[in-house]
Amino acid sequence: MTNLIQVDENGNISLRVNWKRALKVLIILSLAFVMWFVPIPGLTLASRISLIIFVGAAGLWITEAIPPFATAIMVIVLNIYLLGMPGGPLHLAKVGIANSYQIFLNPMASPILVLFFGGFILAVAASKHGLDVRLAKAFIKPFGTHPAMVLLGIISITALFSMFMSNTATTAMMITILTPLIAHFEGRTPFKKAMVLAVPFSANIGGLGTIIGTPPNAVAASVLTGLGYDVSFLTWMMIGVPVATVMLLILWVILLQLFKPCTEKFEILFPETIEMTWDLLVVVCTFTLTILLWLTQPLHHVPSAVVALLPIVVFFTFGILNKDDLKKIEWDVLILVAGGLTLGVSMIKSGLSDILVGHVSYLPVSPFVLLCVFVVVSIVISNFMSNTSASNLIIPLVTSVSVIEPMIGAIGVAFACSLAMSLPISTPPNAIAFATNEIETREMIKYGTIVSFFGLIVVILMLYILKGYFNLA
Repeated sequence: MTNLIQVDENGNISLRVNWKRALKVLIILSLAFVMWFVPIPGLTLASRISLIIFVGAAGLWITEAIPPFATAIMVIVLNIYLLGMPGGPLHLAKVGIANSYQIFLNPMASPILVLFFGGFILAVAASKHGLDVRLAKAFIKPFGTHPAMVLLGIISITALFSMFMSNTATTAMMITILTPLIAHFEGRTPFKKAMVLAVPFSANIGGLGTIIGTPPNAVAASVLTGLGYDVSFLTWMMIGVPVATVMLLILWVILLQLFKPCTEKFEILFPETIEMTWDLLVVVCTFTLTILLWLTQPLHHVPSAVVALLPIVVFFTFGILNKDDLKKIEWDVLILVAGGLTLGVSMIKSGLSDILVGHVSYLPVSPFVLLCVFVVVSIVISNFMSNTSASNLIIPLVTSVSVIEPMIGAIGVAFACSLAMSLPISTPPNAIAFATNEIETREMIKYGTIVSFFGLIVVILMLYILKGYFNLA
């Protein structure tokens, strides 16, 4: 339903409608409206409205009949108009909340979104002034010229970048750097495929390491913060980095076993060294200071979101970035996360989450098995829809189940969503790698599924280890 209005060369205006997509939207909205008549015990007027919004958003996010960020905007607006207006069905005025609509706008200023925005700013500045290429060269060069070690270098630096930069931007940068090396291979040699696949897969995995590494992490951290958990940058890394490290080593072994190199050595040809300028120096200093402050939060107690404001004010005050650079920010991702957080607020305030998980809690399985079911469902549906959308749907549910510890439930689902990489459409990094024409769809399905399967095992093992520290049987 994009490009609805067309203007021809004569200035005539015509209406163009994608009827297939319009039919999808109509069916989804009809199914959502049917929820009004489904006899679910315990539903109030507010929770039934929230259920309709949830079902409609789930259908639109899964099918992407309209852009995911547009669905997120719709979620925010519908909750404000249908639940948040004065005298609405939530009756929040009775508990001292006069402007009830504000609870659905507050997620747009969530500290996690500020943290994510700061991460985007760092990434744009690093890319604009060449810090990313300098770091890539500095980190990969020491791995030498042996194919196995070069592959390990590619995996390591891609994962490291993806912890602090957008996975999409990291993949685009690494594919660009590797293009000259890939061009040296004639035809579709096996090891060339290994290098191309290593970039998106390690970008997806590396994003597990930090709160700003990937949108599902931000969703999980925001939901946990709303539940009263103190999820610091370092706390997340203490769980995410070990998991990511194990997965990266597994990825390295898998690629070496599947694509054995047929040469003894080769070397990556990096772009020419970028001259050190004042702007680049400011970026390096600010980048370093920001990350150090994130990592030492337990010492100075400055919240991660407050630290994230530092690069924003420095880069724009000193002209390192300008208004055109703001257009490079992935605003759709920020809107998508905000929409998911609003949906979570709606489900909690209306009581819908308690009603839904009340039925789930009575399933004849142990809490750990139930958590594993959530993880499996997350990794499956994230292959067919945005992992941000999937985490928006599942994390509020899993954290509402009384028999599951919210911390490990949210982290487990977030990790599972990020490890879904079986299709070219599963993640933007996959799509970028697929666009090189070096990988066929069936190959990405095959190898991506193998990596996702091992990722599922690692996440379940992580949950098994963590459950000993939490109240989970």
